[in-house]
Amino acid sequence: MITIKHIFCTAETPKGSNAKYNYDPNCGGFVLAKYLPLGFVFPYDFGFIPGTEGEDGDPLDVIIIAEQGTFPGCMMKCRVIGAIKAVQQETGEMVENDRFLVVPETSMIFGNIHRVAQLPDTVLEELQNFFISYNKQEDKLFRPLKIMSAKDALNAIEIAKKKMKPAKKIEIFVPLTDRKGKPFPNYLYKNIKKQLTKDFGGMTAYIQAPAEGIWADEGQEVVKDRMIVYEVMVPVVDQSYWREYKHKLEYQFAQKELVIRQSDIAVF
Repeated sequence: MITIKHIFCTAETPKGSNAKYNYDPNCGGFVLAKYLPLGFVFPYDFGFIPGTEGEDGDPLDVIIIAEQGTFPGCMMKCRVIGAIKAVQQETGEMVENDRFLVVPETSMIFGNIHRVAQLPDTVLEELQNFFISYNKQEDKLFRPLKIMSAKDALNAIEIAKKKMKPAKKIEIFVPLTDRKGKPFPNYLYKNIKKQLTKDFGGMTAYIQAPAEGIWADEGQEVVKDRMIVYEVMVPVVDQSYWREYKHKLEYQFAQKELVIRQSDIAVF
């Protein structure tokens, strides 16, 4: 049963780029993988669907069909319209490596596209030929098998999401009051819950027995903070996401330094 209608996609390589970029979660950034032959460019933004795992062990590949290219790391709320079901040669073996087709919700030109059948036949043919030629440059085989409907593509994405097993725990320590003891507005905490639930499908908040932080400030005065701890479990830590979110929370709660930490976990 399909329970998702829209997904967030991350662009790795922009439309029109002659260079291929890959996201590396270990460094929290995008790494230049290679340059393509002269005159060979990506027809649309190419990236991945966060929180999924394909048959090759990597996140599902996505082709973001839009009138304008973006940039490495751009996240977009997209509508799934179908997929190119395919197999690809990996280390001598043929493995399933589909290309999911999506349209950004903000697209004007492609805004009325809801099914892959609504795309011109030339678009699908050119996309398949692109990946055949792209892999051929490295003496690899890419073999399109069939075009998947939006319904089948959504089901495949949901299965790939369920395959991901959380391996890391992220803890976010947020103060209950400012330095003068004045409580922060309640909506700030509601926003944290809403954001974490939307991005990670759920969260845990330890609010009945708040944690207490004790340290010395610049004047060597002992400072005590009562805090709420928010916790999420993720399969992979996106360093750039958490750096940006940390800066956002520090601004909202007027903190010089707010702690977000990660640790390994074992799920039985």
